[in-house]
Amino acid sequence: MKLALNLIYGSGQVKKGKALLVLISFITFLMTGCAGESDDQNDTTLYISSKGEITHHIVESFDKSYYNEDELRNGINEQIEEYCKDKGDDSPVKLKELKILDGVATAELTFKDYSDYAAFNEVELFYGTIREAMEANYPTDVTLKSVEDNETIGKYEFEALADNKIIVTGESLLIRTPEKIAYTTANIDVIDKTTAKMASDSVGVGYIVLK
Repeated sequence: MKLALNLIYGSGQVKKGKALLVLISFITFLMTGCAGESDDQNDTTLYISSKGEITHHIVESFDKSYYNEDELRNGINEQIEEYCKDKGDDSPVKLKELKILDGVATAELTFKDYSDYAAFNEVELFYGTIREAMEANYPTDVTLKSVEDNETIGKYEFEALADNKIIVTGESLLIRTPEKIAYTTANIDVIDKTTAKMASDSVGVGYIVLK
């Protein structure tokens, strides 16, 4: 998610491309990581429900005179239709909201599950049990820190938590989790009990283990 809005609107019109281009080109994040509570309605945030449904709440500057809300909406919907057509399913991705107010665009997209979010945006995301993550070949030889007491655990303690849910992310954006956070890898900043964000300078993926 590194492309800028002007790559889409350089000529004043939305350009077509891969499924993610219209969406991610207007997501140059406004927020930066910080301690304490986060007003995530004003920040780009990923919400994960207990059933694994994904809501992507996006907040981005949209203040050029030639930016057009209808063109942006149509462009995003075209990419969603293309993705759904390729999958043979009209329900995995939906644009629930798009509005522009005072030079700020706010959008909300929903995804049936983590795999649709990851495929649509071409990013890394996993949500399931640690056992399922191991079956998906995510490494277990990791060190994690307890949110509660800062104690660390390694490979064997991690694998023993096989029934706990885990979020694996490759993006530096706020994530709202469906349950309290128990452990994270060192590259994850915990904002509060159910909010975390991977460090912006992190390489690879981060693990968020839930209670």
